[in-house]
Amino acid sequence: MHASILKYFIEVARSGSIRKASEELHVATSAVSRQIRKLEDELGTPLFERFSDGLRLTAAGKVVLKHAKETMQHYEIMKSDLGDLQGKRTGRVHIACLDSLTVQFLPEFVVGFHQKNPAVDFRIRADNFNNIFHFVADGDCDIGVTFDLARPHDIKLVYGVRMPLMAIVARHHPLARQKSVTLQECAQFKLLLQLDNEVMSSMIAVELAALDRVGRTFVATNNQMMLKPLILSGAGVAFFTPLGLLKELNAGEVVALPIAGSRLQNMEVGIVAPRQRQLTHATEAVIEAMSTDLEKFAEQITEVIRQ
Repeated sequence: MHASILKYFIEVARSGSIRKASEELHVATSAVSRQIRKLEDELGTPLFERFSDGLRLTAAGKVVLKHAKETMQHYEIMKSDLGDLQGKRTGRVHIACLDSLTVQFLPEFVVGFHQKNPAVDFRIRADNFNNIFHFVADGDCDIGVTFDLARPHDIKLVYGVRMPLMAIVARHHPLARQKSVTLQECAQFKLLLQLDNEVMSSMIAVELAALDRVGRTFVATNNQMMLKPLILSGAGVAFFTPLGLLKELNAGEVVALPIAGSRLQNMEVGIVAPRQRQLTHATEAVIEAMSTDLEKFAEQITEVIRQ
């Protein structure tokens, strides 16, 4: 119904590259480039500045991007309304989430939701909590699942569960026998940290610095999956919420220890959505179902930790 030019333009603006946009859209680079030139000719103004490292929106381009996103959003709402008339939920839901949620929670959730609503599909991207807020605020994603920290005013928390940051160690690690640990005790061992997780690494660093103790970082990576085998081997102490470790906790392979005297015990993970933007029926249904499942998931984690 809407010209592909809008989708092309939005993707080029997002990626800052015609080549990357063409790969994401699965169309020829020449086709994307031709549509962008056509749009600029039709509007009579450049929409992108060309640099050696990519494309950036001009002031006019930012105006057009706002219009393009609003148009596509209204189109999705219209399709959702038509599906509602036919008695079924339809549409695509874009979710931005923490990396740990892609390990266990979200795969099970989307499969279960799709079985009940086969006309709904998902686009999911994992990132750090700050970027998740930006994706939701900018309309690149419909909802986010992230830490409720420093939330922008135009983003609302729809539903949240308590999910403290804990020290994670292998069952045979010297700390595993304790009921809780202090950061000072953790810093006596090698540390396993997440590189691009500002919540974890910066808060841990700040609290260790306040104790005049800096632990030796054995491995720092932006991939939680790489840290798992290192934790299991007993190579060091990691700092995670238990979100992506339920199976390992259930199996007794790892132990999650409360961090005594730390403000990290009060963290919350929740579903966030734009405060003003209208959501599709499919997105609203996903929020409702996910809230229920997130609560159950948090209860399972709490029960395993108590054991």
